[in-house]
Amino acid sequence: MFESRRKANTMRRNAQIVAIIFTMTALLLLVVAMATTFLLFYYAALMLLIVAVLTFFSGGGTWSVGAEGEEIVAKHLSLLSDPYQVIHDVVLPNMRGNIDHIVLGPNGVFVIETKNNNGLISCNGDLWMQRKIGQLGTPYLGKIGCPSKQAKRYAIFLRDFIRDKLTINIYVNCIVVFTNQEAILQISNPTVFVLRPDELCEFIKRYNSNTLLSDKELEKLKELIRPYSQFH
Repeated sequence: MFESRRKANTMRRNAQIVAIIFTMTALLLLVVAMATTFLLFYYAALMLLIVAVLTFFSGGGTWSVGAEGEEIVAKHLSLLSDPYQVIHDVVLPNMRGNIDHIVLGPNGVFVIETKNNNGLISCNGDLWMQRKIGQLGTPYLGKIGCPSKQAKRYAIFLRDFIRDKLTINIYVNCIVVFTNQEAILQISNPTVFVLRPDELCEFIKRYNSNTLLSDKELEKLKELIRPYSQFH
């Protein structure tokens, strides 16, 4: 299970507990309102019930969306066979954030950043924008950050980590994968590879790299990185 899924589940459970507390409080207020015929208690109970419903269904939303994307990519990566090695949800020492997926293969090392955003997503170099349509049909800009810089930052961190621990100088390839079927991609001059999940495995297997890794080197890399996986 990915760390994002565990966090989503924890937040959902916490939201459910809070919603139950709000609901019980609202019911108590209704009892008091019926006993006293004081309208303010009715209004307070109604507001608490509304808050309880919203809390119940909103818990863990952002984490859950991210986890869904990571799980989609993991499912596709499971189709890679030996000698490819896949390691999920990696947090290296002193690193902020996590690497969603790392693929080790005879033709190189790949860092994969997963995004589950929807809407119109445009990219020009390292400049990214997300345009979405609100419930009332009003367009607005969403928050997407810079997935390419994020992937490159993790790739550099992983490269330096490998070099320091194994004294092997390896170029780490960067891939950003968009998993949401409702996302429309407009990509120009990308600084990393931008793919859909169903393109991922074939791209990795066909990737022509100057880096050729032996089975022994792949095993060393796996033994080095796997202990830092949060995927359980």
